[in-house]
Amino acid sequence: MYKVTTIFFMSIVIYQNNNYFSANTYKRNNMSPLSFHIRHASAEDIPVLHSIFEEAVRQTCNTDYSPVQIDAWVARATEQRWRELFESGLLFFMAEADKTRESAGFTAVNGQGYLHSLFVRPSFQHRGVAAKLLHTAEQFARVHQAASVFAQVSITARPFFEKAGYATEKEQTVVVNQVSMVNFAMRKVL
Repeated sequence: MYKVTTIFFMSIVIYQNNNYFSANTYKRNNMSPLSFHIRHASAEDIPVLHSIFEEAVRQTCNTDYSPVQIDAWVARATEQRWRELFESGLLFFMAEADKTRESAGFTAVNGQGYLHSLFVRPSFQHRGVAAKLLHTAEQFARVHQAASVFAQVSITARPFFEKAGYATEKEQTVVVNQVSMVNFAMRKVL
């Protein structure tokens, strides 16, 4: 059984039985076309997930957060923390380029609609990867009958989430490794 959906500039096929998701993103903003698929990530993927996370935070968030804040944020992602996240009930999805099999990004969500993370490798940004990962997380939440998807979103990611229909519930200051930084509690009703 499968479902075909079209969203903006992507055509997406979701195969529910074997958990394989595919997306074809068309040329936009002078970027080359990208064909990629979404798969479940496992604890064996932690080194790759960490690499994507660190690249995205260091290269994408550096205009909104100070070097001290970025170092604190990245330092929180220890091997133990990654394992705790995998054991916490979050399901991780990873985007991979079809042609090169390079890992492009990932997201993590639970059945109650809590979106823990969404990070895209800088070289894959603005090519539909984040939109497809977010759509996948939202579909997962819908299947589990969550009323909404909610997340703590960085300053950098806030415009992306707003364009995707998320509303800011509040601005908040969080402390990560004894360093304060601002993020936003955001929610989208499904």
